[in-house]
Amino acid sequence: MTWRRMAPWVILVIIVVAAFIDIPRKTLGVTWLPNKVGGIGFRTVLGLDLQGGIRVTLQAQPQPGATVTSEDMDIARNIIEQRVGGIGVSEPQVHTETSNTGQRRIVVEVPGVSNESQVRQLVGSTGQLQFIDPKGQQLADGQDVRPLVQKGTVGVLFDGGEIQPGSVAPETDQGGQLGVSFTLKDRGKATWCAFTTANVQKPGPIALDGKIITTPTIQSAICGGQTIITVGSGSTTAEAQRTSLYNTLRYGALPVSLSEVGVDSVAPTLGAHFLTQALVAGGIGLILVLLFMIGNYRLPGVLAALALVFYTLVNYAIFRLIPVTLTLAGVAAFILSIGMAVDANILIFERMKEEIRAGKTLGPAIEAGFNRAWSSILDSNVSSILVASWLYWQGTTVVRGFALVLIIGVLVSMFSAVTVTRTMLRYVVRTEWGRRLALYHVER
Repeated sequence: MTWRRMAPWVILVIIVVAAFIDIPRKTLGVTWLPNKVGGIGFRTVLGLDLQGGIRVTLQAQPQPGATVTSEDMDIARNIIEQRVGGIGVSEPQVHTETSNTGQRRIVVEVPGVSNESQVRQLVGSTGQLQFIDPKGQQLADGQDVRPLVQKGTVGVLFDGGEIQPGSVAPETDQGGQLGVSFTLKDRGKATWCAFTTANVQKPGPIALDGKIITTPTIQSAICGGQTIITVGSGSTTAEAQRTSLYNTLRYGALPVSLSEVGVDSVAPTLGAHFLTQALVAGGIGLILVLLFMIGNYRLPGVLAALALVFYTLVNYAIFRLIPVTLTLAGVAAFILSIGMAVDANILIFERMKEEIRAGKTLGPAIEAGFNRAWSSILDSNVSSILVASWLYWQGTTVVRGFALVLIIGVLVSMFSAVTVTRTMLRYVVRTEWGRRLALYHVER
């Protein structure tokens, strides 16, 4: 079977699949339709600027004489993503980037966040847990013990690497204190047993990122390896502290130290206002484009408008399938791509009109118009894709979102302009009414 015979069926299948993905199930009350097929879900992901939330930029701080590798940054990114996801945040966006000065950064975008301080503490914490030997020193909660460790005034028994990752769990002790329990590995278990045996009724401080988080009194020797770190009674603050500590210990320490270099908060009402303006602008632009195409090209313009509807359906389906995080920059790129989508049709229709003026009949003129315009369409779209790819590779979060939507739009527009419009024109010219030159706005 030739492509000419297959094309209508391929287009029909794509329309059905795209419509199935695009259907707003809650709005139309068709929640019985599945949101996932074959393990692939369909969802619209709104970016930080549309849904509101917080964006935290963290910069890697290498140790003296050491360098931060790409592997270190990838591990840190995965740990932070797991931590943020562990507090119930939907679709956190965490990615690495390199600044103009060569500094490695991690950007954390958390849409719809309600507890900003908890997120900032969670993503900025290295998560390095240390069991401290106070050596007779009186240590208070919140005290920075790093200078004391460097001087040898206090010692470090072992760090969080001795915790069995699968054993970490939220816990409440017999006194109603909230905490996190865990089991130590063999080496940590032996060290902790020896220390607690020799220091009954003395404090056993525990530090996180160099600061004391708790100084419990050792009631008896702990030799089974099972330990609990308490954070306070059942208040909202203690609950948040326990959740943060639990996620920090559960997913491990970061391989690099990170410092917070920027925090941006976006109100959801601001994003909604901008989104409304963008959609209104896009709607007006779409109507103007359709009026121009229909007024200037008549029947081919109507078919181009139908192809544009196909383009919009497929584009949005891809956004929900990947999924693409829609930001204001992405919406702008989508609106821009609407105009670019009809650019190929204009080239084709003008070529087609030239062929008709040269004396060709309608059928051969349409085929010649598509064939002669193809090289120009390919060159212009490849140029756009190359520029957008460079922006995606080198750009920041906002620029990358713009570039990704533009790349998708250009690729879909090539198919809709060349294949969809051409297929519809071939079917139209087979009809008697479709062969009237007056419908093509051509003056011989």
